[in-house]
Amino acid sequence: MKKTAASALLVRAVAIAAVLGRFLAGAAGAAAQETPPRGGDPPPGFHAVGLQTRPVDPLVEVDWLMRHLGDDDLVVVELERRPGEYAAEHIAGARRLGFADITWDGEAGWRSEFRSVDETVAALRAAGIRQDSRVVIYGNSMTATARAWVTFDLLGLGDRAFLLNGGIRAWKAVGGAVESGDGPAVEPGDVVPLNPVDFRVSADWIHERLDDASLVLLDARPDDEYTGDDGGLGGMANPGHIPGAAQLYWEELMDPANNTLFRPREEIARILERHGAGEGRTHVTYCMIGMRASVDYIAARMLGLDIHFYDGSWYDWGTRDDLPTETGPDPRDGRGGELLRSM
Repeated sequence: MKKTAASALLVRAVAIAAVLGRFLAGAAGAAAQETPPRGGDPPPGFHAVGLQTRPVDPLVEVDWLMRHLGDDDLVVVELERRPGEYAAEHIAGARRLGFADITWDGEAGWRSEFRSVDETVAALRAAGIRQDSRVVIYGNSMTATARAWVTFDLLGLGDRAFLLNGGIRAWKAVGGAVESGDGPAVEPGDVVPLNPVDFRVSADWIHERLDDASLVLLDARPDDEYTGDDGGLGGMANPGHIPGAAQLYWEELMDPANNTLFRPREEIARILERHGAGEGRTHVTYCMIGMRASVDYIAARMLGLDIHFYDGSWYDWGTRDDLPTETGPDPRDGRGGELLRSM
């Protein structure tokens, strides 16, 4: 019995060491790819850490797309999360934008990091996106599709990129045409960033502001990850969440019957308010690797709130023993329970 317990502790120690090793090595690789700022100067092509303040209305409905599908300046792209999704079925005339073309998994465990500006622009141009294009994005994964929109916003193009509310499911429900195959070749576009503002923040940036009452942290993860019941990535990281963070699970913002369809704006406003969000506050959204946080980010941008993006998320924070954590449920959800704080 003692031998089994010792073996379990050894396995856990090895797992934690492996994750920390990946974290340290990944940080170096991530820096080379212009991933989230960790202090010092901003990545090339960006201003210092700030807020994207250009007003946006990031959703379009299927009836709008029906009316504008033939417009010369409209480009519809399917964000392909897994190979073969686009070829199997896509909205007629849509172009493919591969998730791997705009994200980078790194060399040692980092997942879905933003690519460099040049790489991202090259991917958008290959999809035929021009400087004057209006881009409608949809995909089978809402979190990946949202991540694509955040990428446009990071380049200063959030006011000309839109999510198809309800995705291909809503499109097909109203009789929208679909097709299969690889699609025709497209003429490369000429899109360029438009005064990009790097709204990403680091763990240290957040840590320095934890005592600021105007800071609102929005954790987009589900119950077990937020409370720490998952054991912290199954024992590979510290369990729980950033102290004081509100749990705004991304699916709470979506229609229960279709998780690619946002709830009405008035409902989203009430949900955000219940989690402490509002005008005059500075918001930061995070999750595990920055995918689900993209949905919370869009909801905040939709309502004109000041919102930052912590791309490193719990994969970064939770593997650092110098940062504080909390476990337990979010009292704002009305489920009671005490938050247990550790260093």
